[in-house]
Amino acid sequence: MNMSGADVRAARERRGWQQEELAARLGVSQGYVSLFESGQRPVSKRLAARLVSLLSLSPSALPVSTRPKPLANQQVARALGRLGYPGFAYLRSGSKVNPMEALLGALLADDVDARVVEGLPWLLVRYPDVDWDQLVAYAKQHDAQNRLGFLVALAGRLAAANGDAATTELLERREQALQRSLLQHDDAFSRTSLTQAERRWLAANRSPEAKRWNLLATLNVDRLLNAG
Repeated sequence: MNMSGADVRAARERRGWQQEELAARLGVSQGYVSLFESGQRPVSKRLAARLVSLLSLSPSALPVSTRPKPLANQQVARALGRLGYPGFAYLRSGSKVNPMEALLGALLADDVDARVVEGLPWLLVRYPDVDWDQLVAYAKQHDAQNRLGFLVALAGRLAAANGDAATTELLERREQALQRSLLQHDDAFSRTSLTQAERRWLAANRSPEAKRWNLLATLNVDRLLNAG
């Protein structure tokens, strides 16, 4: 989802604020607020971050780069912490980013730390309003759909374990749809650092979700439930 003027107006009205009050809190004119609420002017990246904070909007409404790029492990960890992931709670300070930006940054990276990977299914459970079609399109462009499918499978198991039936059903539908684009070759979150011996061991000991998605990984829902 992208932030729209209608989203802003609805959130402002839920707060009981007039346009003048929101404008004062943002440091802009009432006329400017009127323009972006009516769709006559786009919400800037700077204002979007302020609006998410002021109006408790979902971070999924924040803008995402049209040219996603791999992120370093520390960058993804910081994003996870700022989005509320308990495993990186010590990194919670700072501006939030769109969850899709963190997911894509990890999906496109060559070598992702195991602790970072553990936080990614949590993102899919916590933010089911992520722009799914755009996320899948970017993943397919970079042959990362097996990685994404694996994360969605684990997220579905995690949601089920937490008793979240609606999110479980949504994630199961998303996994089924993504299954049609499964790549037949093995992938891994450590694409360049694994030795051949490690690859053979992971292939023989991978979790059911990893086997289904041709991933060289042992991560399973029991470990996720104990993570953080």
